[in-house]
Amino acid sequence: MLTGTVTAAAERLRVSQPAVSRLLSLLEAKTGLALFTRSKQRLQPTPEAWLFMREVERAFVGLDKLDRAAQNIRNAATGSLRIASIPVVGFSFLPRVIARYRTLHPDVAVTLQTRSSTTVSEWMSAANFDLGFAVPGVEQSNVQNTPYAAIPGVCVLPAGHRLAVKSVIEPKDLEGEEFISLDPTDANRVLVDKVFQEADVRRRLHVEAPYALVVANLVCNGAGVSLINPLSVLTISKELLVSRPFRPNVPFGFSLLTRKDMPLSLAGRRFLDVMRSEIAALFGEEVLLSR
Repeated sequence: MLTGTVTAAAERLRVSQPAVSRLLSLLEAKTGLALFTRSKQRLQPTPEAWLFMREVERAFVGLDKLDRAAQNIRNAATGSLRIASIPVVGFSFLPRVIARYRTLHPDVAVTLQTRSSTTVSEWMSAANFDLGFAVPGVEQSNVQNTPYAAIPGVCVLPAGHRLAVKSVIEPKDLEGEEFISLDPTDANRVLVDKVFQEADVRRRLHVEAPYALVVANLVCNGAGVSLINPLSVLTISKELLVSRPFRPNVPFGFSLLTRKDMPLSLAGRRFLDVMRSEIAALFGEEVLLSR
């Protein structure tokens, strides 16, 4: 149909002329259609051949779409990614990762929800989300909880605080300071309190809040100082808040949650690639526990 002759068709297909003639005869027998008339050793398409040709072209268009779809899936260029996270990771850091990820994969739809570790784990167990980020230790029988990163905590101070001149803050520096604590049920609160107890340092503990970002904003408003995960202060202006390394190291860890019975999609793996790169750029690869 495209070349006009059996000979030209055979050359284009790189087969013999008798092979093309045999294939045409088989096609006519299979379809029950007279596709060509033979006149003076030339084939003339019948009206049925033209109708059938249009359907063939549509089929090739469909195959081309399938080929493009497969390529997009290979490149994680389409589809969706549903992420559930605890607030300390989800409020400031994951938006940064998602923005970079979508520059690389603009046709992937991304959903982000932030809740407590227990809720994130339950959502993952019900297969409502593809990736979850929670505190280490939350358990569901069909959910894999893998320690992902442990980031050294930072001491956060209001801008202009007397300790802002120090390059590193130690427990003794915070003796008598108004200290804003995380919720008593937070595992990181336990670690922080232990450091000050072992150093025999007494803080003034009159304010506490459930989320590190809320703690950071309390610090910005002069309510006190604190020791928190540096992920919480990524979007806070340095004109309002000063963060300094704290010694000894208090690691603020979080885990990656995935389904045990469902392999992670290519889109999910590409997202984790971007996330690892962002964490390494901010804090160094040594904070990554899962490679």
